[in-house]
Amino acid sequence: MNKIQIIRKGRYKEYLGTSFLGGLFLGLFSFLISILLRNSAIDSIIIGFSLWIGVIIFFVGVGFTSEEYFKRKKAIKKLLSAKYSFLDAKSFALHEDLYFEGIYQNYHFRVIPMTKSQKHQKDIEYVIIEAFYKFDTEGDNRKREVNLSGEYLLGQLSFANQCVGFIPKDWEMPNFKENFDGLISILKREKLFPFTNDEWKSTIGKRLQEMEDLETKSRTKQILKIGKLDIRYIKSKN
Repeated sequence: MNKIQIIRKGRYKEYLGTSFLGGLFLGLFSFLISILLRNSAIDSIIIGFSLWIGVIIFFVGVGFTSEEYFKRKKAIKKLLSAKYSFLDAKSFALHEDLYFEGIYQNYHFRVIPMTKSQKHQKDIEYVIIEAFYKFDTEGDNRKREVNLSGEYLLGQLSFANQCVGFIPKDWEMPNFKENFDGLISILKREKLFPFTNDEWKSTIGKRLQEMEDLETKSRTKQILKIGKLDIRYIKSKN
């Protein structure tokens, strides 16, 4: 049986760091606004400092507790239910980021639970199934992946970057064995061979991460830098 920690190690530091910098920025901003409104320096400092501390308390006390304990505890309980018993029987590991990963018939699979929120209706819960593969020939196989993508009996398969993913048609209560076996039959028919996650990460994954880092860097603007204090703003994608 999979066992993972409800509270992820070190996560509180991320909440604390975000709230510290965000609260400091808002505190400085409110201090300046207060000064411009001709409040006294002492009153302005109190306003700015109170907002700074308030942001930290809210992020850590409310945000961290809600997201990293209560919501995760509820999600973990669902992932340990009978719905995912096949994955547990095949020794799939439950990752701390709440997705399953394992080997089935030599192919490396990931099962990623997703939730789609709906207004005034019950949330839709489904899974995305992914498998990694390598080609029987070297070179640029991107056109081949485009041609392979499309509608299959299993669902709409998307091939890209040596990873195939799809939402199974039986998404409400997926039969993982049938979905895995069906996907493997397609991969074998197309001569797409098993590719381990470690191999994928060290090649394709590394390249994609470098491209993403460069893209994020291009959208990042420095707002304030004083010594080790470095506040940056990342523009949203168009």
